Amino acid sequence: MTRFDMPPSLGISGNEKVAKDILSRIWGKRGLFTCTVANTMTSTIPGISEAGDTPELTLFTPAADAELLVLGKTVCMKGIPINPGGIPTPATLTQAALELSNMPYMIINGGCKVVPNIPFIDVGGQYGEKVTTGKAVKNVKHVFEMGKALGNQLARGHDFIVISESCAGGTTTALAVMMAMGILKENLVSSSSPKNPKKLKTDTVMEGLKAAGIKIGDLANDPLKAIECVGDPMMPVNVGILIGAAKHVPVIIGGGTQMTAVMAAAVKLDPSVVGNIFQGTTRWMMNDLNSSITGIVSSISADVPIVYINMDYSSSPYEGLQ
Repeated sequence: MTRFDMPPSLGISGNEKVAKDILSRIWGKRGLFTCTVANTMTSTIPGISEAGDTPELTLFTPAADAELLVLGKTVCMKGIPINPGGIPTPATLTQAALELSNMPYMIINGGCKVVPNIPFIDVGGQYGEKVTTGKAVKNVKHVFEMGKALGNQLARGHDFIVISESCAGGTTTALAVMMAMGILKENLVSSSSPKNPKKLKTDTVMEGLKAAGIKIGDLANDPLKAIECVGDPMMPVNVGILIGAAKHVPVIIGGGTQMTAVMAAAVKLDPSVVGNIFQGTTRWMMNDLNSSITGIVSSISADVPIVYINMDYSSSPYEGLQ
Protein backbone atom coordinates (compact mmCIF):
# COMPACT_ATOMS: atom_id res chain seq x y z
CA MET A 1 0.00 0.00 0.00
CA THR A 2 1.27 3.47 -0.89
CA ARG A 3 1.62 5.80 2.08
CA PHE A 4 -1.28 8.22 2.18
CA ASP A 5 -1.37 11.41 4.23
CA MET A 6 -4.94 12.23 5.22
CA PRO A 7 -5.94 15.85 4.61
CA PRO A 8 -7.65 17.50 7.61
CA SER A 9 -10.83 17.88 5.55
CA LEU A 10 -11.41 14.11 5.66
CA GLY A 11 -12.11 11.64 8.44
CA ILE A 12 -12.29 7.84 8.55
CA SER A 13 -14.60 5.58 10.52
CA GLY A 14 -14.01 1.84 10.56
CA ASN A 15 -11.22 0.01 8.75
CA GLU A 16 -8.59 2.73 8.32
CA LYS A 17 -6.20 0.45 6.43
CA VAL A 18 -8.74 -0.27 3.68
CA ALA A 19 -9.79 3.39 3.48
CA LYS A 20 -6.22 4.67 3.12
CA ASP A 21 -5.37 1.97 0.60
CA ILE A 22 -8.29 2.98 -1.63
CA LEU A 23 -7.61 6.71 -1.17
CA SER A 24 -3.96 6.22 -2.11
CA ARG A 25 -5.04 4.50 -5.33
CA ILE A 26 -7.55 7.14 -6.41
CA TRP A 27 -6.02 10.40 -5.13
CA GLY A 28 -5.42 12.75 -8.06
CA LYS A 29 -6.75 10.20 -10.54
CA ARG A 30 -9.61 10.50 -13.03
CA GLY A 31 -12.96 9.52 -11.57
CA LEU A 32 -16.54 9.50 -12.79
CA PHE A 33 -19.55 10.62 -10.77
CA THR A 34 -22.83 8.84 -11.47
CA CYS A 35 -26.23 9.75 -10.09
CA THR A 36 -29.14 7.36 -10.44
CA VAL A 37 -32.53 9.06 -10.27
CA ALA A 38 -35.77 7.19 -9.61
CA ASN A 39 -39.24 7.53 -8.15
CA THR A 40 -40.99 5.41 -5.57
CA MET A 41 -44.60 6.17 -4.77
CA THR A 42 -43.58 5.60 -1.15
CA SER A 43 -42.52 9.27 -1.11
CA THR A 44 -46.17 10.34 -1.54
CA ILE A 45 -47.22 8.74 1.76
CA PRO A 46 -47.88 11.80 3.96
CA GLY A 47 -45.08 12.38 6.47
CA ILE A 48 -42.62 9.87 5.00
CA SER A 49 -40.43 12.25 2.97
CA GLU A 50 -39.63 15.94 3.12
CA ALA A 51 -37.59 15.87 -0.08
CA GLY A 52 -40.11 18.30 -1.50
CA ASP A 53 -42.52 20.95 -0.24
CA THR A 54 -45.49 18.54 -0.40
CA PRO A 55 -45.77 14.73 -0.73
CA GLU A 56 -46.81 15.09 -4.37
CA LEU A 57 -43.87 17.37 -5.20
CA THR A 58 -41.41 14.73 -3.99
CA LEU A 59 -42.01 12.97 -7.31
CA PHE A 60 -40.38 15.94 -9.08
CA THR A 61 -37.30 16.07 -6.84
CA PRO A 62 -35.14 13.41 -8.60
CA ALA A 63 -35.77 14.89 -12.05
CA ALA A 64 -35.18 18.42 -10.76
CA ASP A 65 -31.94 17.34 -9.06
CA ALA A 66 -30.69 15.82 -12.31
CA GLU A 67 -31.61 18.93 -14.29
CA LEU A 68 -29.85 21.11 -11.74
CA LEU A 69 -26.64 19.08 -12.08
CA VAL A 70 -26.66 19.12 -15.87
CA LEU A 71 -28.30 22.44 -16.77
CA GLY A 72 -27.69 24.52 -13.67
CA LYS A 73 -31.45 25.08 -13.45
CA THR A 74 -34.66 23.09 -13.21
CA VAL A 75 -37.08 22.55 -16.09
CA CYS A 76 -39.66 20.12 -14.68
CA MET A 77 -40.60 22.52 -11.86
CA LYS A 78 -40.17 26.15 -10.86
CA GLY A 79 -37.15 26.66 -8.63
CA ILE A 80 -35.03 24.03 -6.93
CA PRO A 81 -36.54 21.40 -4.61
CA ILE A 82 -36.81 22.52 -0.99
CA ASN A 83 -38.28 20.83 2.05
CA PRO A 84 -41.09 22.39 4.11
CA GLY A 85 -38.46 23.90 6.41
CA GLY A 86 -36.89 25.83 3.55
CA ILE A 87 -33.77 23.65 3.29
CA PRO A 88 -32.61 23.32 -0.34
CA THR A 89 -31.89 20.02 -2.07
CA PRO A 90 -28.42 18.54 -1.39
CA ALA A 91 -27.99 18.58 -5.17
CA THR A 92 -26.93 22.23 -4.80
CA LEU A 93 -23.80 21.04 -2.96
CA THR A 94 -23.24 18.24 -5.49
CA GLN A 95 -23.46 20.72 -8.34
CA ALA A 96 -20.92 22.99 -6.66
CA ALA A 97 -18.54 20.07 -6.01
CA LEU A 98 -18.75 18.91 -9.63
CA GLU A 99 -18.10 22.44 -10.88
CA LEU A 100 -15.11 22.95 -8.56
CA SER A 101 -13.57 19.57 -9.33
CA ASN A 102 -14.40 19.54 -13.04
CA MET A 103 -15.27 15.88 -12.55
CA PRO A 104 -17.13 14.14 -15.38
CA TYR A 105 -20.58 12.91 -14.46
CA MET A 106 -23.45 10.85 -15.79
CA ILE A 107 -27.16 10.67 -14.96
CA ILE A 108 -28.88 7.29 -14.98
CA ASN A 109 -32.66 6.86 -15.06
CA GLY A 110 -33.38 3.95 -12.75
CA GLY A 111 -37.14 4.37 -13.17
CA CYS A 112 -38.80 7.79 -13.05
CA LYS A 113 -42.46 8.78 -13.13
CA VAL A 114 -41.30 12.36 -13.75
CA VAL A 115 -38.51 12.09 -16.33
CA PRO A 116 -35.72 14.72 -16.31
CA ASN A 117 -35.34 16.94 -19.38
CA ILE A 118 -31.68 16.09 -19.96
CA PRO A 119 -29.55 13.40 -21.64
CA PHE A 120 -29.36 10.27 -19.48
CA ILE A 121 -28.66 6.54 -19.55
CA ASP A 122 -31.83 4.43 -19.47
CA VAL A 123 -31.61 0.90 -18.05
CA GLY A 124 -35.22 -0.13 -18.63
CA GLY A 125 -36.46 0.51 -15.10
CA GLN A 126 -39.96 1.60 -14.12
CA TYR A 127 -41.03 3.84 -11.26
CA GLY A 128 -41.68 2.03 -8.00
CA GLU A 129 -44.94 1.38 -6.20
CA LYS A 130 -45.49 2.09 -2.51
CA VAL A 131 -43.49 -0.14 -0.20
CA THR A 132 -46.76 -1.05 1.52
CA THR A 133 -47.86 -3.06 -1.55
CA GLY A 134 -45.16 -5.68 -0.99
CA LYS A 135 -44.60 -5.51 -4.77
CA ALA A 136 -42.53 -2.36 -4.99
CA VAL A 137 -40.18 -2.75 -7.99
CA LYS A 138 -40.53 -4.36 -11.42
CA ASN A 139 -37.77 -5.71 -13.71
CA VAL A 140 -35.29 -5.97 -10.83
CA LYS A 141 -33.10 -8.73 -12.27
CA HIS A 142 -33.00 -7.18 -15.74
CA VAL A 143 -32.10 -3.73 -14.38
CA PHE A 144 -29.47 -5.27 -12.09
CA GLU A 145 -27.81 -7.00 -15.05
CA MET A 146 -27.95 -3.77 -17.06
CA GLY A 147 -26.34 -1.94 -14.16
CA LYS A 148 -23.60 -4.55 -13.91
CA ALA A 149 -22.84 -4.23 -17.62
CA LEU A 150 -22.81 -0.45 -17.30
CA GLY A 151 -20.46 -0.55 -14.32
CA ASN A 152 -18.08 -2.76 -16.26
CA GLN A 153 -18.12 -0.32 -19.19
CA LEU A 154 -17.63 2.79 -17.06
CA ALA A 155 -14.72 1.29 -15.14
CA ARG A 156 -12.76 0.82 -18.36
CA GLY A 157 -12.47 4.57 -18.90
CA HIS A 158 -11.95 5.81 -15.34
CA ASP A 159 -9.73 5.19 -12.33
CA PHE A 160 -12.61 5.15 -9.87
CA ILE A 161 -16.39 5.47 -9.87
CA VAL A 162 -18.69 7.35 -7.51
CA ILE A 163 -22.26 6.08 -7.33
CA SER A 164 -25.05 8.18 -5.84
CA GLU A 165 -28.81 8.65 -5.94
CA SER A 166 -31.76 10.96 -5.90
CA CYS A 167 -34.88 9.03 -4.92
CA ALA A 168 -37.30 10.65 -2.50
CA GLY A 169 -38.70 8.20 0.03
CA GLY A 170 -35.57 6.09 -0.29
CA THR A 171 -34.58 5.89 3.35
CA THR A 172 -37.85 4.09 4.03
CA THR A 173 -37.26 1.59 1.23
CA ALA A 174 -33.64 1.21 2.38
CA LEU A 175 -34.87 0.34 5.87
CA ALA A 176 -37.34 -2.14 4.39
CA VAL A 177 -34.73 -3.93 2.27
CA MET A 178 -32.22 -4.13 5.11
CA MET A 179 -34.88 -5.46 7.49
CA ALA A 180 -35.94 -8.04 4.90
CA MET A 181 -32.29 -9.07 4.67
CA GLY A 182 -31.87 -9.09 8.45
CA ILE A 183 -29.12 -6.44 8.35
CA LEU A 184 -31.30 -4.25 10.55
CA LYS A 185 -33.82 -5.19 13.20
CA GLU A 186 -34.49 -1.59 14.22
CA ASN A 187 -34.75 1.76 12.45
CA LEU A 188 -31.26 3.29 12.11
CA VAL A 189 -31.83 5.18 8.85
CA SER A 190 -31.76 8.94 8.44
CA SER A 191 -34.32 11.34 6.99
CA SER A 192 -34.66 14.37 4.72
CA SER A 193 -36.42 15.93 7.72
CA PRO A 194 -34.62 17.19 10.84
CA LYS A 195 -37.47 15.47 12.72
CA ASN A 196 -36.97 11.91 11.53
CA PRO A 197 -40.44 10.22 11.47
CA LYS A 198 -38.99 6.94 12.73
CA LYS A 199 -42.23 5.34 13.95
CA LEU A 200 -44.08 6.14 10.72
CA LYS A 201 -41.23 4.68 8.67
CA THR A 202 -41.03 1.54 10.78
CA ASP A 203 -44.81 1.02 10.67
CA THR A 204 -44.79 1.55 6.90
CA VAL A 205 -41.98 -0.95 6.45
CA MET A 206 -43.67 -3.56 8.61
CA GLU A 207 -46.85 -3.15 6.56
CA GLY A 208 -44.83 -3.74 3.40
CA LEU A 209 -43.11 -6.83 4.78
CA LYS A 210 -46.47 -8.23 5.85
CA ALA A 211 -47.96 -7.57 2.41
CA ALA A 212 -45.01 -9.39 0.83
CA GLY A 213 -45.45 -12.31 3.22
CA ILE A 214 -41.95 -12.04 4.64
CA LYS A 215 -40.49 -11.59 8.10
CA ILE A 216 -37.35 -9.77 9.20
CA GLY A 217 -34.35 -11.69 7.87
CA ASP A 218 -36.30 -13.99 5.54
CA LEU A 219 -34.45 -12.67 2.47
CA ALA A 220 -30.94 -12.66 3.95
CA ASN A 221 -29.63 -14.53 0.91
CA ASP A 222 -31.83 -12.95 -1.76
CA PRO A 223 -31.32 -9.17 -1.82
CA LEU A 224 -32.82 -8.81 -5.30
CA LYS A 225 -36.06 -10.37 -4.04
CA ALA A 226 -35.97 -7.96 -1.09
CA ILE A 227 -35.66 -5.04 -3.53
CA GLU A 228 -38.49 -6.43 -5.66
CA CYS A 229 -40.78 -6.67 -2.63
CA VAL A 230 -39.97 -3.53 -0.63
CA GLY A 231 -37.20 -1.57 -2.37
CA ASP A 232 -37.07 1.21 -4.94
CA PRO A 233 -35.89 1.42 -8.60
CA MET A 234 -32.63 3.20 -7.72
CA MET A 235 -31.34 0.11 -5.95
CA PRO A 236 -30.97 -2.63 -8.61
CA VAL A 237 -29.09 -0.45 -11.08
CA ASN A 238 -26.72 0.94 -8.45
CA VAL A 239 -26.10 -2.53 -7.00
CA GLY A 240 -25.24 -3.67 -10.51
CA ILE A 241 -22.97 -0.70 -11.23
CA LEU A 242 -21.14 -1.24 -7.94
CA ILE A 243 -20.49 -4.92 -8.62
CA GLY A 244 -19.59 -4.40 -12.28
CA ALA A 245 -17.22 -1.51 -11.62
CA ALA A 246 -15.60 -2.79 -8.41
CA LYS A 247 -14.13 -5.76 -10.27
CA HIS A 248 -11.84 -3.26 -12.01
CA VAL A 249 -11.60 -0.01 -10.02
CA PRO A 250 -12.47 1.36 -6.56
CA VAL A 251 -16.06 2.46 -6.04
CA ILE A 252 -17.16 5.21 -3.66
CA ILE A 253 -20.71 4.74 -2.40
CA GLY A 254 -21.74 8.39 -2.16
CA GLY A 255 -24.50 9.43 0.22
CA GLY A 256 -26.10 8.51 3.49
CA THR A 257 -28.09 5.63 4.92
CA GLN A 258 -30.14 5.29 1.73
CA MET A 259 -27.06 4.00 -0.10
CA THR A 260 -26.19 1.49 2.62
CA ALA A 261 -28.97 -0.72 1.26
CA VAL A 262 -27.12 -0.74 -2.07
CA MET A 263 -23.93 -1.67 -0.22
CA ALA A 264 -25.68 -4.44 1.72
CA ALA A 265 -27.14 -6.01 -1.42
CA ALA A 266 -23.87 -5.78 -3.37
CA VAL A 267 -21.75 -7.29 -0.58
CA LYS A 268 -24.19 -10.19 -0.23
CA LEU A 269 -24.32 -10.85 -3.99
CA ASP A 270 -20.56 -10.47 -4.53
CA PRO A 271 -18.40 -10.40 -1.37
CA SER A 272 -15.30 -9.80 -3.52
CA VAL A 273 -16.22 -6.10 -3.76
CA VAL A 274 -15.11 -5.68 -0.12
CA GLY A 275 -11.67 -4.07 -0.08
CA ASN A 276 -12.43 -1.99 -3.16
CA ILE A 277 -15.35 0.08 -1.83
CA PHE A 278 -16.05 2.63 0.87
CA GLN A 279 -18.98 4.78 1.92
CA GLY A 280 -18.38 8.46 1.21
CA THR A 281 -20.48 10.82 3.30
CA THR A 282 -20.45 14.00 5.38
CA ARG A 283 -19.81 14.99 8.97
CA TRP A 284 -23.53 15.76 9.25
CA MET A 285 -24.41 12.11 8.63
CA MET A 286 -21.79 10.92 11.11
CA ASN A 287 -23.16 13.23 13.81
CA ASP A 288 -26.87 12.62 13.14
CA LEU A 289 -28.37 11.62 16.49
CA ASN A 290 -31.52 10.26 14.83
CA SER A 291 -29.71 7.64 12.72
CA SER A 292 -26.55 5.53 12.76
CA ILE A 293 -24.69 5.13 9.50
CA THR A 294 -21.77 3.60 11.41
CA GLY A 295 -24.08 1.04 12.99
CA ILE A 296 -25.54 0.07 9.63
CA VAL A 297 -22.22 -0.21 7.78
CA SER A 298 -20.60 -2.24 10.57
CA SER A 299 -23.56 -4.64 10.37
CA ILE A 300 -22.83 -5.16 6.68
CA SER A 301 -19.04 -5.63 6.85
CA ALA A 302 -16.20 -4.74 9.21
CA ASP A 303 -14.01 -4.16 6.16
CA VAL A 304 -16.08 -1.46 4.46
CA PRO A 305 -14.94 1.87 5.93
CA ILE A 306 -16.66 5.23 5.92
CA VAL A 307 -14.76 8.28 4.67
CA TYR A 308 -16.43 11.56 5.54
CA ILE A 309 -15.80 15.19 4.75
CA ASN A 310 -15.75 17.79 7.51
CA MET A 311 -18.15 20.25 5.89
CA ASP A 312 -19.41 23.17 7.97
CA TYR A 313 -21.86 25.78 6.70
CA SER A 314 -22.87 27.15 10.11
CA SER A 315 -21.52 30.58 9.15
CA SER A 316 -23.18 30.60 5.73
CA PRO A 317 -25.27 33.71 4.94
CA TYR A 318 -27.95 31.36 3.61
CA GLU A 319 -30.17 30.08 6.42
CA GLY A 320 -31.10 26.90 4.54
CA LEU A 321 -27.44 25.83 4.48
CA GLN A 322 -26.79 26.53 8.14
